[in-house]
Amino acid sequence: GEKKEVEDSTKQIVKKAALAVGSLKETEFDIRFNPDVFSPGVIHPKDNLNFKKECQLVQDAADFLITVQIPAFIRDCLDHSTAPMDGATLADAIHNRGINMRYLGKITEMLGKVPQLEYVYVIAVSEVVMRSAKHLFTLFLQGMDMLSLSCSISHFLNCLLSSCPTPSCTVPDQIHKKRSRNRSKKTTSKTSPLTPTDSVEWANLSPKSLWAQIKTEAKSYFDWNLTADSIDAFVELINLNKITLLRSFCQKTGVQIMLREYQFDNKTVQSFSEEDIVNMYPIVKHINPRATDAYNFYTTGQSKIQQGFLKDGYELISEALNLLNNVYGAMHPEIAQCLRMLARLNYIMGDHMEAMSCQQKAVLMSERVNGIDHPYTITEYTHLALYCFANTQVSTAL
Repeated sequence: GEKKEVEDSTKQIVKKAALAVGSLKETEFDIRFNPDVFSPGVIHPKDNLNFKKECQLVQDAADFLITVQIPAFIRDCLDHSTAPMDGATLADAIHNRGINMRYLGKITEMLGKVPQLEYVYVIAVSEVVMRSAKHLFTLFLQGMDMLSLSCSISHFLNCLLSSCPTPSCTVPDQIHKKRSRNRSKKTTSKTSPLTPTDSVEWANLSPKSLWAQIKTEAKSYFDWNLTADSIDAFVELINLNKITLLRSFCQKTGVQIMLREYQFDNKTVQSFSEEDIVNMYPIVKHINPRATDAYNFYTTGQSKIQQGFLKDGYELISEALNLLNNVYGAMHPEIAQCLRMLARLNYIMGDHMEAMSCQQKAVLMSERVNGIDHPYTITEYTHLALYCFANTQVSTAL
């Protein structure tokens, strides 16, 4: 009888706890987030008993992000355990804490109140504007025919980044539009994407109208009030180079442009012509698979190092490196990160030659997998300079 009482009381306790956390089951913690509860286009069945619970869970998650996760991210930036250097590294840092990019406006607002984090604030503001421009660019390209593509992209870039107040554009020659007079026969064949369309609406876009749209988009999507209404006002506001904004925009939209010096500040000549647009490639969003065992070794090694057990930490991270090599092969961003950690440990433990050797591998790998202009590659080079200096290779370090 006593056993049954204990079981009953346990059930009651679990039931109360499950109710308190908004679990969908009474016997266990079953918490699932329904991302569609607040979607305007989704109609939910009337007899869904869990609908209120689902709404409450999503609200609680949003509250948690705003009151706990975002302030924690800002504290991490303050104590330099996170130091974003561009939009991509900022997005990674935010995603690692489980925060969605749509909270970028909130994060930017909070960063604006911390004067020490002005550099992160500038990155965040430019990210809000460039992401809003990306959304508009996607709409802008809908239904665009292939012949107009380079003209339209260069026109959009001129409206976005050029100081020229009235960029002109040449609408491609419409010679190919000799329609067959034989209209009676209805052809069912698909029209080629190369055939030009009548629509040349894109040519009506002006810098003023584009920046007004960016303003609206930043407010509706990110809940961020943009005060600037032109590129020059915006650049002055956040004190940033236009070339940085161009790089950010091209990386987000997959536009490849000619490598040359662009004149952004000339008010009479537009910055881009259709010859500058080289290519467009698709941007695919995906989550990289993670080598969990190696990741566990790496994080355990990091905690050992923090406790002061450098030798143990070194062994664990070496083991993580072996596993990463087995899983990913010779080249991977995580392997470069692991090599950087080993180089740092060697440097701390006094083995400067080994530190330099590991760091050289990390630099080469980061250049290959992340690209020459990636923030991680820059970090690798600064570390390599330090280890070269420790090995009395002063000229190389410089």
